[in-house]
Amino acid sequence: MKTFLFFINCLLVIHCQAQQQNYSPKVMLAIETYAFLKGQSSALQKVALQFPSLRDEVASVQKSAQKIHGRAQRNIEQFLKEELKDNQFKILQNNIDSLVTQQLKHPIEQEKQAKDFIKKVKDKIRFSYDTISEKGIMSFAYLDAPHQEFADGHIILFSTKNHPKAEESVLKITIPKSWNAEEAQMPETIQQFTSHDGTGDEKILIVMYELDEEEQNLILNEKTVSEMIAPGSKIIRTEKVKIDGMPALMVEIEETIHFDADKKKIRMLQFMFLHKQKLYCLQGSVGPAPLHHNLDHRLRKYEPLFRLVAAGTDVVH
Repeated sequence: MKTFLFFINCLLVIHCQAQQQNYSPKVMLAIETYAFLKGQSSALQKVALQFPSLRDEVASVQKSAQKIHGRAQRNIEQFLKEELKDNQFKILQNNIDSLVTQQLKHPIEQEKQAKDFIKKVKDKIRFSYDTISEKGIMSFAYLDAPHQEFADGHIILFSTKNHPKAEESVLKITIPKSWNAEEAQMPETIQQFTSHDGTGDEKILIVMYELDEEEQNLILNEKTVSEMIAPGSKIIRTEKVKIDGMPALMVEIEETIHFDADKKKIRMLQFMFLHKQKLYCLQGSVGPAPLHHNLDHRLRKYEPLFRLVAAGTDVVH
């Protein structure tokens, strides 16, 4: 077996099959990651069977991988069961198992190749985060508790310094690694981040508004915020908080938007504060979803993460 390139072969086939089914990008990411994890697990078992001297090392790697890789696989299975039709998930599992069996049918040519493979798995457990498979693993490992990724230290630091939309303002904000940074269309939005490596329905935005002379003495409260929000929006609750030691206001809002010639809604937490004649808003949102959907549960799931991101913001200038 040559450097276990069967992973690439499996993922290419799975990707083509997923495209034929017209799955959403997030479902496709889940399927490809699931195929990768199952292939990796089977390959480790093959190494242990063919090279008894490596069994202890394989067992150690499997134990280490269980915390993140095992958790990701369990979350993906639950996610796909909910997203796919009754028989589709079973068919998918059978297809992946068949592909893995086919790719692993030949013996591993040299023990060195097996050792190199074990090392690669160890590197993935440490999350160097430079491959598609690692991005998918990280995304789904924390699907059930998004804030835990942040708490476990899988984070990146984003600074608005020298960003063309930030002017001279400098904010440093910490984001989970599995979220993808994207340019935003709105001129007031400095940067946006999307969950599940850009395939999810959750976003974190950094927004900045220049205050004109009449707004210099703006006081943030429910009344003034209600005058700022878009028509069709409603305030659910407000709460006084602090951002980098400065007074701020957290506002939960549900907004109705036009989405693909249809009306949908999003639910968001906005952490607003004033600094040097500017209004800043750190926004975490879930959706869009059909108008009849209740987004309360989804927002509560992501609220701890949104609060951690806001609490960790550093206002430099």
